[in-house]
Amino acid sequence: MPFVAAHLNGWQGPEDFGFIAERDAEAIGAAWAWQFSLDEHPAFYVGGRTPEVTIGVSEAARGQGVGGRLLSVVIAEAARRGIGLCLNVRHDNPARCLYERIGFRLVPDSAVPNRVGGTSVCMIWAAPR
Repeated sequence: MPFVAAHLNGWQGPEDFGFIAERDAEAIGAAWAWQFSLDEHPAFYVGGRTPEVTIGVSEAARGQGVGGRLLSVVIAEAARRGIGLCLNVRHDNPARCLYERIGFRLVPDSAVPNRVGGTSVCMIWAAPR
């Protein structure tokens, strides 16, 4: 899929990091934080110290807390680095509740049309000071 490839092509730069979830030595999910530059024209750009998070979990492992655990380790690494995080999510995606529970906050007036004809919004997580 060209859309997904855009979230992997050119990754991993010096500021990027990620994690893979495994079960029985098989990958069941991944989460990564990619520090886009403004020149790359990301859908949302918060700043040079706020990488965008992408999470994917295999269909068989969804609903089992894998995405939440991946997001927790990404947040822990961001906190260790003293940086924030951002992500974009469809306005009606149930995962939005998870993001809010973990501390992501909606960026006001950030709604944009997405590739499936709906609306996506930007959410940010700020590193503790």
